[in-house]
Amino acid sequence: MTRRLITCFLLAGAAMAQSPGNVPKNTVEMVAAQSKPPSLQKPDEKPAEVAPDQPVISIRGLCPAETGPAIQSAVPSTKQCTMTVTKEQFDNLVKAFNSNNQPVPPSSRRKLAEGYVDILIFAEAAKAAGLENTPSFAEVMRVLRLRTLAESYRNQMTEQYRNPPQQEIEAYYQANGSKYEGVKLSRIFLPKNNPDPQATAEKKLEFQKKVQQLLDEMQARASKGEAIDKLQKEAFVTLGISTTPPSTDMNAVRHGMFPPKLDQEVFSHKAGEVFRFDDGNGLLVYRVEGRAPLPLDTVREEITREIFVQKMTERTNELKSPVQTTFDERYFGPPVPAAAPSQAR
Repeated sequence: MTRRLITCFLLAGAAMAQSPGNVPKNTVEMVAAQSKPPSLQKPDEKPAEVAPDQPVISIRGLCPAETGPAIQSAVPSTKQCTMTVTKEQFDNLVKAFNSNNQPVPPSSRRKLAEGYVDILIFAEAAKAAGLENTPSFAEVMRVLRLRTLAESYRNQMTEQYRNPPQQEIEAYYQANGSKYEGVKLSRIFLPKNNPDPQATAEKKLEFQKKVQQLLDEMQARASKGEAIDKLQKEAFVTLGISTTPPSTDMNAVRHGMFPPKLDQEVFSHKAGEVFRFDDGNGLLVYRVEGRAPLPLDTVREEITREIFVQKMTERTNELKSPVQTTFDERYFGPPVPAAAPSQAR
């Protein structure tokens, strides 16, 4: 949504509208309710179309500070002063802050308009107090202008790279085919240790030996094409495990879904090949049931995001790489060490 514009208006309005003193909350609410004129429009009624040159905000009693003394304690206020904002003017204001063209519902437009009026009121008060001509105001406006320019350019980059053409998506898909390949797996799980909590040390050692022997047998039989689910059930019976065996059927997996070592192992085998893996908790026998590229339509959004990130990164590096910056450590201190990447648990 238009959070940036709402924040710009409402934070300024809220900060400037703080009421001094301990005014009871219900009193504030009563005064606010009484100050708002009643609306004849029903909550669910669609507002009528408004012409671009039609005033949508009318402010009476706020006079430009320039009409009064150069320095004074209050903004000149008279009923003869009237300020209006047309639909076109307000739409242009919203558009300038809403670079992504997100829809703005009437309730949000009203909040923006109320915040904008607060800004106008206090801005005229600042002019009347001579703040517009202070060095600090000039410096703030200089930096705000630079930041706004930078953000405008980033927004332009975002719009430029957001939707790559179909030909570019297809070319990226073809050039990175391995990233979008799905592998269908089945597996047999053999626990390393005897799950019986009452097992003696001798029985635990005997169980571990039996698991190693069974592992070789299961791998050999799986390589010959025997049903994996049948082998899994048989393995648990042989080991004397009475609990229900885990499922042997796995959904199609892709690069990055497994830890790096297992990921490399999975994608190094062809369909029909079998390999074993130790995951710390148990010994596993995997069989690659099939490999096939995922349809382009199922990964189109992912590719679009990847192209977007790639182009944004390339353009950012292109802008930054020629720039060499030196900071005086006597003033700024030494560089702050980069935070260590968090370790996944």
